Formats: sequence, structure tokens, C-alpha cells
Amino acid sequence: MIGLVVTGHGHFADGIHTSAQMIAGENEYVRYINFEEGMSPEQLAEKFNAAFDEFRTCDGVVVLSDLPGGSPFKTAVECKYARPDQKIEVIAGTNLPMLVTAVTMLDMEDDPRALAEELVDTGKDCMVIFELQAPAEEAESDESDGI
Repeated sequence: MIGLVVTGHGHFADGIHTSAQMIAGENEYVRYINFEEGMSPEQLAEKFNAAFDEFRTCDGVVVLSDLPGGSPFKTAVECKYARPDQKIEVIAGTNLPMLVTAVTMLDMEDDPRALAEELVDTGKDCMVIFELQAPAEEAESDESDGI
């Protein structure tokens, strides 16, 4: 079992939590931590460390953060390196497909690095630009018009 911590600026964690809950339900191995205006990095670190302590008996922890280089990401990385005895992976650029996948896979995976890699792949794969395409039969008839 892997623990999951979701974090981000403002109410990112709360917002994505409600969306994930609608789709995948609740999971007792997930914690949502907001980095709200006026909160110091030290206060944020306290919240991360409390969550990491809760997941001490897990095989590891994956942290999903909103932005690479932002305070939630940097603080999670600092907390990770302060705990060399605990397997912790930190990911930035979180989107809803990543979170839904994570929530449904926490009890199926025992390697936080493998889960982190799968989540990054999911996040990338679910990013698309909509393009309207002609129906297949219309495309076929266009080819035969010139003969």
C-alpha cells in the first residue's frame, strides 16, 4: 500500500479532491494539503511531515503537487530528503486523471517510484487538443469524387 499526498497553491488540493471523490470515491490513504495565502513554508512542512508520519507503515508515499518549483513542490522535496528511511516520490503538474488513477491503484502497488512513473505517463496521455475530424464515410467519398 502506498500513501498519497495531494498539494498545491490556494485551494488546489481541496478542489481536485472534490472532483476525484465524485469519480473514484474516498480513500483513507490520501491526504489533501492546501498551501494557502499567509502560510509559511515551515507550516506547510509540518503538514507534510504529519502526513508522512501517518503513512510510515506504508510501502512509500507519492506526493502530487500543482507546479514544478512552487512552494508546495519545493517543500515536499525538502521533507522527502529529510526522511531518507522513507520512500517518497514527488511529482509536479498534477491533473485529475493522475489523481483518479492514483486513488484506484494505491492498494495494488508497493513501489512508489513505479506508481509515480505510471502517474506521469497517465497525466501526459490524457492531455489532448480537440480536433474535429470528418466522418470516415465522408472522407472516403471525397477521394472518389475526382474519378
